[in-house]
This record gives sequence, C-alpha cells and structure tokens, in this order.
Amino acid sequence: MKTIFIYGAYGYTGKLIVEAAVEQGLKPIIGGRSAKKLAALAKEHSLKHIAFDVSNKDEWDKLLPNIDLVLNCAGPFALTVDHVVPACLRHNSHYLDITGEIEVFSYIASLSKEAVIAGVVLMPGVGFDIVPTDCLSAKLKEKLPDGTHLELAFQGNSGISRGTALSMARRYHEGGMIRENSKLLKVPIAYEVRDIDFGGKTRLCMTIPWGDVYTAYFTTGIGNIKVYTGVTRKTLNSLLSFKKLKWAARTAIVQWMMKSIIKKRVKGPSLEKRSTYLTYLWGKISNGNGQSVIMEMQTMESYQLTAYTAVEAAKRVLAGDVESGYKTPAGAFGSSFIDQFEKYNLTEVND
Repeated sequence: MKTIFIYGAYGYTGKLIVEAAVEQGLKPIIGGRSAKKLAALAKEHSLKHIAFDVSNKDEWDKLLPNIDLVLNCAGPFALTVDHVVPACLRHNSHYLDITGEIEVFSYIASLSKEAVIAGVVLMPGVGFDIVPTDCLSAKLKEKLPDGTHLELAFQGNSGISRGTALSMARRYHEGGMIRENSKLLKVPIAYEVRDIDFGGKTRLCMTIPWGDVYTAYFTTGIGNIKVYTGVTRKTLNSLLSFKKLKWAARTAIVQWMMKSIIKKRVKGPSLEKRSTYLTYLWGKISNGNGQSVIMEMQTMESYQLTAYTAVEAAKRVLAGDVESGYKTPAGAFGSSFIDQFEKYNLTEVND
C-alpha cells in the first residue's frame, strides 16, 4: 500500500478531502498542529495521526521516510510550502496541495529540476484552484492551437472557507496580476471590469490574481492570460473604494483585525450548499487572425469538487502515471481530467 499524509487535515477543506479519501478506501495518515482536533478526526475515521508544527524539520524528517505522498491542505500556503516541499525533496515523497496562490506556484515550479532528480512529482493546485480552469484552458488550446490570448472566468455562490478568506486577506494589498507577453504583470485590484455571459446569466466580472495567470502558461504556452470572477456591484464598489487604503492592509494591526474577523465570522459552505450548488466557468481563446473559441463549463460546488479532484490526483500520482518534476493538473492528466466528476458539463458557444 502506498502511504498518503494529509497535513492540515482538520481544516474546512482538509476534512472534506479526508472524507473523500476514506470513502474511496484509502487510509491516509493525517497531521496538523492541534493534537486535540486531529485526535477527534482520526477517531471518526479510524486513522493514524501525528501532531506537529509545519516548521518542525525534525518531525518531517522522522515522518517522511515512510510516506509516499504529502497532500498539503494547510494555508495560507505561502507560509507552509517552504517547510513542506524541501522536506518532500529530501525524502523522495511526492507533493500535492490545493493552493491558488501565484507566489506558491512560482516557488514550487522553481524546484522542478530538484524534483526530477529526486524522482518526485510537485503538483500544487489540485483543487478547484486550479483543476477546472486548467482543464478548460487545455480544451480551448486544443480547439485553437495557435491561440495567443486566454481569458477565464468563474462564478460560485456557495461562499468561501476560512482558509480561503485568510489567504485573500493576506494578499489583498498586493493588488491583481495578469500575464502579458509571457510575463507576469502586477495590476491594480479590479484592473478590468466587464460583463460576461455564462451560466445562463450576464455576470459582472472583475480581474483577479487567480492561479491560472501563472499555471495556464505552463499548460498551454499562451503568453497573455486574464482571469475574472463574478462579483456584485456592491462588492465591486467596496473594493474600488478601498484601493486608496490598500497601504493600510499590509500593516500588522490591520492584518490582525482582518484575521480576527474572518476567524469569528467565516465558516465555509454548509453541507446543503455543497450538495446542491453549482459552479460556472467560462473561457475564451483567440489568435491574431480574428479567430476565437468560447466554452462554458459547469461543475459541482467548488469545495466539494476540491475534495474529489485532490484525492483522484493523489491516486494517479501514486499509480506512477505522472513524470517527475513540477506539473499542472491538466498538463499531467490531460484536459479530460475534469470530465469524470459529477455535474460536469461543457458547451462550446458562438462568439
């Protein structure tokens, strides 16, 4: 039996991933900082557990000789990957996570040569960030191989988890990001605002620094990429009004205040929402000759999808289906990886 270690297992999304793994007959070892929370989760699923801080090098070195794959669910990932990934490389353990943070993708991709030498796969972003959009990007590229510009958008209404909110708060003051002429380019928050028709509605959308700005370049080779998300007019106006105050968001006191509010108020989508809500995605690829292709995709609710895509990705990596080094999900498994999950639907629409 191959051994999976899930770190951050008792967080909102970590729990969903543990549940999905157990449902599929897997027996992961689970980990995190809190011994009490881990013990409760381990008892519920009859799993082994180990509690230690992510920065504890000795604990990683003690654990990983017996672990084939680490699935990191502890965010913000920018604060955990520089402890976990080097440990995985030292002990020849595959590394996967569910990040959507561009700085994390960049850091992990920079270690691709070391991963090849170690014979391990490094695959960040095996959840909703970025599996469906990555697969959509690959499908569009297959339709228009000479495409030079890629635009992606998504809309989900179920709400966000505490971990996602904390990651967003930590990066708020950094603004947005797009890819232009193959280079990452920092831009203001809501750099572009436009209406996009998808999911049966015309949606007000704004650009965001979503992971595909980094990863879709590796998957498709396209050098011009923008990612949008649907927003309400009220949310957009609030973000635009806060632009002048973004300097304050980087201060320790404001960061502390935002984290305190998030920890008190943000719980994550309910079981009912995860079971019934859908997530809608849109993508457009175009070239310099006036040609373009537009596709709309539908998936199950984003956090529920993350649980299934993360477990399936781990299973495929452990099966030896992926060459070592840094990989994107669609780059490793192909554009059809998303097709197998419930409630998936894809439609090509006229421009």
